[in-house]
Amino acid sequence: MGYHLHRQIREAVVTALTGLATTGSRVYANRLMPLPDTTSPALLVTLDEETATQATVHTYPNYERDLRLSVAAVCKASSAVDSTLDQVAKEVETALAAGITIGSRNLDVYYTGMSFEDELSDKPVGIRRMNFSVVYFSAANSPDVLS
Repeated sequence: MGYHLHRQIREAVVTALTGLATTGSRVYANRLMPLPDTTSPALLVTLDEETATQATVHTYPNYERDLRLSVAAVCKASSAVDSTLDQVAKEVETALAAGITIGSRNLDVYYTGMSFEDELSDKPVGIRRMNFSVVYFSAANSPDVLS
C-alpha cells in the first residue's frame, strides 16, 4: 500500500510550486512557523479540511472527496511586503492552474479565495493564505489510490 492520497497530493503541490521565481526552493509541506529569516519569502503547503460523499453503493464504496488545500505565502515584514505577497500569489495561482499529477492522472486544482494574516512576534511577517479545492475519488478500502 502506498501513501495516503493526502500525502501524494501535498507532495505533488510542493513539486508544482518548487522553483517559482520569488520563492525558489523554499516550499515546505508542513505547518511550521515561524520560519528563519533566511527562508523568506516561503510557501507552506497544508491540507485544512476534507468532505466526502459516498458516490457508489458497494461493499467498499467510492467516495467523492473535496480536499481543501492551503498555500501560505510567508514574507518577513518590510515596506514591500504586500507587493511581494501579490507577486507570490500570482506565481502560485499560475503554477496550479494546470492542476497536479498523481501517478499518471491529472487532478484539477481550483482557487477558492484568500485571506491575510500578520504575525507580530519578534520577527514580524505577512502571510497570504491562498485556498484551493481538489476534488478526487477513492474507494473506502483504498485511500492511497485514485478511482
